[in-house]
Amino acid sequence: MPSPYPVNYNALQIHATKRKGDLTMTVSYTFGKALADASSNSDNLEDPFNRSFNYGPTSFDLRQILVTTHTWRLPFFRRAHSLPRHILRAWELSGITRWQTGRHFTPVGNTSIGTRRADYTGGAIELPGGERGNVRWFNTEAFKPAPDDRRGTAGIGMIEGPGRYSWDLTLRKKLPITEKVNVQLQADFFNAFNQVLPGGLEVNISSNNRGSLSTVGPGRNIQFGFKLTF
Repeated sequence: MPSPYPVNYNALQIHATKRKGDLTMTVSYTFGKALADASSNSDNLEDPFNRSFNYGPTSFDLRQILVTTHTWRLPFFRRAHSLPRHILRAWELSGITRWQTGRHFTPVGNTSIGTRRADYTGGAIELPGGERGNVRWFNTEAFKPAPDDRRGTAGIGMIEGPGRYSWDLTLRKKLPITEKVNVQLQADFFNAFNQVLPGGLEVNISSNNRGSLSTVGPGRNIQFGFKLTF
């Protein structure tokens, strides 16, 4: 059943554009918070009649997002007349860089009546940078399974998962064949610098893999394109 409570979203958004010569850049920054008692209509709420128990950061709540785009018309060999230099000139490099903080997760634990919200026992949840890794992302000692006779004390979205940082680049060139016929060559580099993109986080503190990162996003992916217009 759809939740009667809408998402409470507040954000600061900044956008800037700069053009200088052959370079065009944009920068967009968002600092926001999305709170609700459910992230979607398909959420299986532990206590559907208690809004305060379920209220907290949504699964799509990303507190900070920074996105930059750029397009650079490469200035090399512009006055070239020989065929090799003609091929090397008039290339365009564009791309998107994205940095974002992590998603929020709710700790759970196994009990005799099913998987339920875990208890928060106190202490720091986030580990120092030198201790945090793929095997142990958060302090698992801060949680334990709740007893059967009451609900867990951990809050919604208490655990912040890993953020992401990636570059996507495109290199393209148009080759005029005749007045009406043009060829475009293009190479796309997704996650160009092969950054590790961590994904799922095991937040069931009854699991042997609790606190570990379970998935990663795709690595570098390169594709080439050829387009003929006439």
